[in-house]
Amino acid sequence: MNESREKLNEFIAAQKRRWNIRNDNFGVSLDWNSESHHLGIKGIGWLKTSGRSVKAIFIYTGKAFKQPNIQIEDIQYQDFIRAYFMSIIPLNGAMPSASKTYDTIQLLRHLYRSLIEVTGQTHPIYLNHEVFNHAIGLISEAKPDDLTNVANNAIRLQAISKTIDALGFTLTPTDYKSAYASVNTNYTKKAQRAKAAKDMLDGIADPSIPDDENKLITIKAFLNVVALINLTQSVGEKIVLNLLLLLIVTGFRYEEASGVQEDALERIPVKGDALALAKKFHLPLYDLKINYLGSKHSSTTAHWVEPNAIALVESIFASVISLTKPFREVLIKQRKSNFTNFIPSTLPVGIDGLVDLSDIDGILITTAATGGKNARNRIKKTLANMKIFPAIDVEDPSNASKSIIKYTRTDLNEGYLSYITNEMKLLSNGDGFFRNQPHKGKYIRINYEKLLFIYPSGASSIGQSRLYNNIIRDVGANEISRVLGAPNNNGRSPGVSFFKKYGLVEEDGSTTQLTTHIPRHNVNTFLSIADISEHLQAMLMGRSNIYQNQHYQHLTMAQKLKTPSLSEFDELESEASMRNDAESNNVSEDNDPQLDLISFGTKTHVTSDGTNIENNLSTDLDELFSGTLDDSVTTNPVEYVKQTGAMIFRPDLDLETNIKNNLHTLGSHKENAAYLAKNLSENFMPELNDRYAELINSGEEEKANDLLVTHSSLSSLPLGTCTRNLGLWGCPFGAKCQAGQECAYHALTGRAGELETIINRSISNKNHVQVLSVLAKSDSSYLESLARVEKSCKTLEYMKIKSKEALAKGVVVSLIDSPTKKQLAVDKRPTTLADIFSNEQIRIEKGKQESSNKEDS
Repeated sequence: MNESREKLNEFIAAQKRRWNIRNDNFGVSLDWNSESHHLGIKGIGWLKTSGRSVKAIFIYTGKAFKQPNIQIEDIQYQDFIRAYFMSIIPLNGAMPSASKTYDTIQLLRHLYRSLIEVTGQTHPIYLNHEVFNHAIGLISEAKPDDLTNVANNAIRLQAISKTIDALGFTLTPTDYKSAYASVNTNYTKKAQRAKAAKDMLDGIADPSIPDDENKLITIKAFLNVVALINLTQSVGEKIVLNLLLLLIVTGFRYEEASGVQEDALERIPVKGDALALAKKFHLPLYDLKINYLGSKHSSTTAHWVEPNAIALVESIFASVISLTKPFREVLIKQRKSNFTNFIPSTLPVGIDGLVDLSDIDGILITTAATGGKNARNRIKKTLANMKIFPAIDVEDPSNASKSIIKYTRTDLNEGYLSYITNEMKLLSNGDGFFRNQPHKGKYIRINYEKLLFIYPSGASSIGQSRLYNNIIRDVGANEISRVLGAPNNNGRSPGVSFFKKYGLVEEDGSTTQLTTHIPRHNVNTFLSIADISEHLQAMLMGRSNIYQNQHYQHLTMAQKLKTPSLSEFDELESEASMRNDAESNNVSEDNDPQLDLISFGTKTHVTSDGTNIENNLSTDLDELFSGTLDDSVTTNPVEYVKQTGAMIFRPDLDLETNIKNNLHTLGSHKENAAYLAKNLSENFMPELNDRYAELINSGEEEKANDLLVTHSSLSSLPLGTCTRNLGLWGCPFGAKCQAGQECAYHALTGRAGELETIINRSISNKNHVQVLSVLAKSDSSYLESLARVEKSCKTLEYMKIKSKEALAKGVVVSLIDSPTKKQLAVDKRPTTLADIFSNEQIRIEKGKQESSNKEDS
């Protein structure tokens, strides 16, 4: 028991040290013993991010999951929560999402209830398996109809259990494993759509209706957005409209677009053939690049504007820079004063040293009544809400119906400082008015005056106009959502949108509503209709995983006809077979789609500037595939296929072999031998391939088959397969292949999820190299381990490249059958921009086909 307490104390002490280092790095003094800390936009110091505003609490459980609030009286448990909180925050300036951190802390507090009820103890060392089961049981009882929420919490508890067991301070291992399957809402929607089809005549759903059609911009909504260019009146409306236009043109996430800086545009002159084409089609003689910081772990830093949209993008920037120029000047002056002076020099001060209420109107605060007779009352009420009260408030002796109301500059300035610091949370310790922009898992500071989109606080409010002219800030997510009429969780609009203000409606008479993310869905749908490959879609959209594409592709059944399904694979297979019959049976090493594992004799491809192409490709793969699916999914082919809803098939192999390849399910020696006969190559088991070829060429087919049966012990591994009979002989090397070390018995299979597994291992090894490199500088005993991990990194890098090359030769096949052409026989007027884009794409493809036919004839 003493040993457990010591381990816990060591963990807490280590995290306290990290807490102090973090404070030093950011020049703040956040108190470890605080009862709670704000994260997100209300956070202070290194806890300030641009995400959701949440509160990490350490001293009571709260009323989550319909349970009573309990005080956490055990100081050790409080410190355990603080230490766990700190352990998930890296030292290198990176910061996890506020929501994720909050959810983890909430579960740690929830475990305290179960700890008391199950064990009667309060100390963290008594956490055990029964406590975790009891905790998830309470959550399940509280949310019986919300399986997704329960499953997500079970997965989080499993992660907490794994971390606690690794620390080893509990008396018995917690060893909690989630018994809830993850719920993929995308497939739930597909199931609902399939059910709707069964309920309709002939079992056919309306093929002209896309999935999640409410995420596509209607033609009428787009025309309404265009109309707003001439209708918008206030500065705030114009700035928000320009932000919306930028979202529509680029497909940026809101976080990315609102974080674009005023000097983000960069012109790159075009040369050669590109210049000739630009002149021919009267396009700008330069490419336009928008420099930005990609969100959601994307490392993207540049967006290349489509040539026809260059003029529009440049006009957006020019318009906004002009509108926001006075706001930048205000911020620059305030920052020069270290945010000690918020009262502009233009504010008149009387001989008595006081500021008259009438002079404040339109300078400090602008209301709907500014310039009118009710302005003074509104300004006085606004200042009172900010806890700023007049120094003089008496009747005017020369006018009984009017009062003399005056304020001191000091009261005004101190009132503003207090309001901005305590209510708006924009200022702390003389520093503030900046955005922590998320990028590559870190947060990068950008002062508000450098942002393109800024405006006075309250500028986006349409229903009740009140501008604080000396409080300049960025465009917040809540503000723009309200202006666009985005519905809240209850399906209602939280305020007056400019569509409602100007009476802009859809064809059914309802007011147009948009969200900041809808334009992104549209751009990605356009790319999918244009048959852009999944990898390019992910790259163009700044996405970290290609399987996220499917959530942004809202295609009708007709538009989905291009995607091969299982029922259509026979046609692909027969076409490939005809091609193979016409070609030589000899397959060159370059064209061989099998996975070459340890052939390090191949030349490294280097560009003229010395860049290693393979390393660049490896980095791109890390970016595309990392972070979304963990090992529990990528190492389980069946679960992986369920999650992604697709397999990669090679048209030159039959359906059965392709399914076995993807699911890594071979079976008996006879089945394995048949599998090897089809898959052996110079890259896949080359020595066995050579001997087998010799026997076949000499007419000894029986001996050749016996050879395959002898070597058909293919043991499934989380990463690849082992050609050694592990069931009989075991592994004498401690499964070193699973860490990326070379082994003659190990081979890759090309199964579903294998590439992602390699990438996950590769990223983990790279992190280990960084840690070991630091340790080896002060202790040479780590050098051997460092060399071994570095060698594993090289092996995994090579695996990664070869795996990608092999998979690229296959076809992504949907597990859901596409509709028949008969089902697609519809003639419906287009209602969305995607419909128009689709029709235009069909016209283009038809024109290409007609041209091709003419050339052939």
